Amino acid sequence: MILIVEDDLEIQETLKQYLELKSYMVEQAFDMKEALLHFNDDIDLVIIDIQLPDGNGITLCQKIREVSEVPIIFLTARLDEDTIVEALRNGGDDYVKKPFHMKELIARIESVTRRIKKNTGIITVGDLYIDMNQYIVKKKDEEIKLSAIGYEILFYFLRHQGSVITRDALTQFIEERTGNYIENNTVSVHVKRMREKLGTYHQQNYIETVRGIGYRWRK
Repeated sequence: MILIVEDDLEIQETLKQYLELKSYMVEQAFDMKEALLHFNDDIDLVIIDIQLPDGNGITLCQKIREVSEVPIIFLTARLDEDTIVEALRNGGDDYVKKPFHMKELIARIESVTRRIKKNTGIITVGDLYIDMNQYIVKKKDEEIKLSAIGYEILFYFLRHQGSVITRDALTQFIEERTGNYIENNTVSVHVKRMREKLGTYHQQNYIETVRGIGYRWRK
């Protein structure tokens, strides 16, 4: 589903018709307020006009980025480099300058979609489904809720699958992520909670204790 946020009704309708001809499903919004009402988990890509009646499209992009990493393409009639750079730095994935050809827009959509898919951060291991971008962990389709640092520790293990992670390395990682000094047993507490929440697969824990050294994520 593509969400089009454009206050020019003629452009909006033209975009809708063309995208639907290309087999895309389309949701439409006239301004920022309406766009936020329409935005949900079914939206796979957002096309935003930088100039909106009730605000700046870049502001809308920032609000979406607070909750989602969905691809965002800007439409802009402004040619100044500073505006384009600001849009990209604030979460935009690409931009198309008005006036534009529909074939160019489709090419941009396909390019961004391919790029995002290559970096989805989605991992399936055992009976777990893990989306490292959206901070979603599911076990047999049931979502597992972790603390903020719990997600970070899980992702740290996944980035080092099969390797032994020392307690010192994990301690340092947690301190860097939280900005706080932690007690010696904090790592053990976090790992214990993680094991309880993730459960077992084929009667084995996902996180193995390496006696006297640290931990290892079972492959």
